[in-house]
Amino acid sequence: MSWTVAITGAAGGIGTTVRSGLDRSRFSLRLLDQVAPADPDPRDEVRVFDLRSLPATRRALRGVDAVLHLAAYADEKSFEEIHQSNVVTTYSVYEAARLEGVRRVVFASSVHVTGFYPWGRMTSPADRPRPDTFYALSKVYGENLGSMYADRYGISVVNLRIIGFAVEPDDPAFLWGWLSPGDTVRLATAALTAPDIRFVTLYGVSRNQRRFYTEDGWSEIGYAPLDDAEQFASRWPDATPHPLAGMGFTDPDYTG
Repeated sequence: MSWTVAITGAAGGIGTTVRSGLDRSRFSLRLLDQVAPADPDPRDEVRVFDLRSLPATRRALRGVDAVLHLAAYADEKSFEEIHQSNVVTTYSVYEAARLEGVRRVVFASSVHVTGFYPWGRMTSPADRPRPDTFYALSKVYGENLGSMYADRYGISVVNLRIIGFAVEPDDPAFLWGWLSPGDTVRLATAALTAPDIRFVTLYGVSRNQRRFYTEDGWSEIGYAPLDDAEQFASRWPDATPHPLAGMGFTDPDYTG
């Protein structure tokens, strides 16, 4: 089956990795962002606009099968700024998806929705959220907005709590939480194409030996990560984790 997929935030790091790695025999891509992505594949359709505009978002999602919603400000800002960049945009995506008959929304959430749990505690999507910032709170909102659209309107929803995406680990914390580029593509592919999904939330992380987030939801979508950050462990022989999973985001003085 061939899928027509819209990727919001297509110019960002994860967006660039996903669009360059997806199997083009299975996917046709529509790239959405406020700025044009660098070096787009000539097969891809590019649309530059503001996701806060529901009419523009409806036009952008018309005729697609699924949306990979990556667009967001991925750090802390003021409540109003986070509301505009992360909350209003996510509502616009879901409402446009409903109105245009899009079958699935894959939402890029964040590990920071459970940032106040102790580092190393085995944590699952079933644990109550403990957001560490307004940014994290916007991701809790996005997950629950998807739950409502799944229950009320029948949209298939996959929430991906991304932990630490990077080409290679550049911080000791990535030994626990790294999501490699290859596993990012595998995760996106599974989330976009898994059959018979109504609503599921899972942690997006590679198969790191030290990971402490459960695999709940992995088998449901068919996610099978291959990479392990342990190959980089010699860079930090004395790696000491932060006491809390959200690390510096949990500092009461942290502003981004």
